[in-house]
Amino acid sequence: MILAALFLLWSVAAPLQAPWREVAPGIETATAADLGGDANWAAKVLLVDPHLATFAVRFDPQKPTLAQWRQRYPGAVAIANGSFYSADAGEVRPTCDIVQEGRKLKGAGCLRQDALWFGARQREAKPIAQSTVAAASRTPRFFPPPDFHPDQWNDALKSFPTLVRGGAPACSGAHYCAESSRTAAIGQLRDGRILLFASQWPAVRRDVARWLAETLGVMDAVNLDGGPEATLALKGEPLEDAVGTYGRGLPLVLLVLPP
Repeated sequence: MILAALFLLWSVAAPLQAPWREVAPGIETATAADLGGDANWAAKVLLVDPHLATFAVRFDPQKPTLAQWRQRYPGAVAIANGSFYSADAGEVRPTCDIVQEGRKLKGAGCLRQDALWFGARQREAKPIAQSTVAAASRTPRFFPPPDFHPDQWNDALKSFPTLVRGGAPACSGAHYCAESSRTAAIGQLRDGRILLFASQWPAVRRDVARWLAETLGVMDAVNLDGGPEATLALKGEPLEDAVGTYGRGLPLVLLVLPP
């Protein structure tokens, strides 16, 4: 068991070792089952080096389908669903606040204590002398709500519940975390790489949280919208091979774009 776990961790840390398949430079994919996850999830994982790709958060209340998002962003290496949305009185809004192209969009209501912000793309700073510290400060990362400053980010989203925090599983409640449904999540490894996860079939969120932390070594992760919205599609992949629901409207997506 220990040897198997060490092998999986080594696989994550070493690009292009089985079972990872390169999608684009710095971007790799594998099935969750090949990484020690439950095969019944029928889940896909994408691992992204943030120095070789950029992330963007996009919201459209008209709820474009995956095919329509692909037409809009043909260069996207991958498209995943974002956080939750609300449709009260026919008005489609993000449930939690988001930042899109430097503008903060107010959510319908999201005061959960177990939420996390994912800072996807920081605002361009004024030209300064480049340094390792400066470069690191611009990479995507996670924040508890009190520590997030939307004016510093070009794209960001807030979601819930937290699945992993500080390398430990954090989703252990008896209700939402114990439910079984199609699940999507975004997390970050210790080396800064970003991990996207989506399942085609139901998964118990606390089981996913434990697997992310204990098997893959994820340091922070947050749940994204699940159920029929759970989506992870790679560029050039036939729609029927993507994780998702064919023809489903996706008002909020996370794009993985070339640098």
